[in-house]
Amino acid sequence: MNLEIARSTTALSASLEGQRVLLVGASNGVGPAVAAALAQAKTTLLLDDDLDGGDGTALIEAAIERLGGLDVLIISAPPVHNKPVLEMTPEEMRSVVEAELVGPALLMQAAARHMAKSGYGRIIAFMSMSGKAGVHHGVAPYAAAKGGMLTYMRVLAAETAEHGVTVNAIATALFEAQTNTMPQEKQDRLRQQIPVGRFGYNEEAAHAALYLASPLSGFVTGECLNLSGGRFMD
Repeated sequence: MNLEIARSTTALSASLEGQRVLLVGASNGVGPAVAAALAQAKTTLLLDDDLDGGDGTALIEAAIERLGGLDVLIISAPPVHNKPVLEMTPEEMRSVVEAELVGPALLMQAAARHMAKSGYGRIIAFMSMSGKAGVHHGVAPYAAAKGGMLTYMRVLAAETAEHGVTVNAIATALFEAQTNTMPQEKQDRLRQQIPVGRFGYNEEAAHAALYLASPLSGFVTGECLNLSGGRFMD
C-alpha cells in the first residue's frame, strides 16, 4: 500500500469512528467481513442476523435505543433456495420476494424515517448482479426481487436526499466464497469471463460498504456499485 492510499484509508476509517451502525444479516454472505471492517473503523456497531418479521419498525426502534441513535443501516439479505420458475409453488415465490424485497424495503423505510428527522443517514443494501445484468436459469423470483430493490432504493434516495440521507446498493458477483465449492473446471471457465482475472474477495465488498457508510460519501446517492471485476459494466 503506497502512502497516498494509506492516508485515504486512514481518513475513511477516521470519518466512521463513533458512527452508530446497524448491520442486518451479519452472518450472511459478505456480512462477517463487513462487520469486521466496521469494528476496525471503531463504529458503534449492532449486529442482527435476521430481518424483522414485521414492518421493520421494531428492529429500528430497538437499534436506536441500544445505540443512542442510528446513523447507518446496512442490509445483507439472507440467501434463498432457487429453482426454475415452472417448478416453484406460489408459496415459494412469495417467500423469495418477501425475503429479498419486502422485508428489506420495510426496514429501509423505517430507518429512513428516523434518519430524515435527524437530518443525516446512510442506507446501504447488498444485492446480486442478477437483479441488474439479465436472466440466469432458475433465479426468476430472486432476480425480480433484486431488480425491484434497485428501483425502490433509487426512489427512496430521491425522496430522502434533501434530508441528508443517502441510499445506495452494492451488487456483488462471483466472489470466492460463492465459487470455492464449484468444480475446478467451472471455476476456470467463469474466471475467464472476468476482466481482472479472479474472483472477488469479501474484504473488497466490506471496504466498498465503508465508503458508502461514511460521511465522505455524501454526494453519492441512488447508485448501485458493481463489484464484478469488470464482468458487468454500466
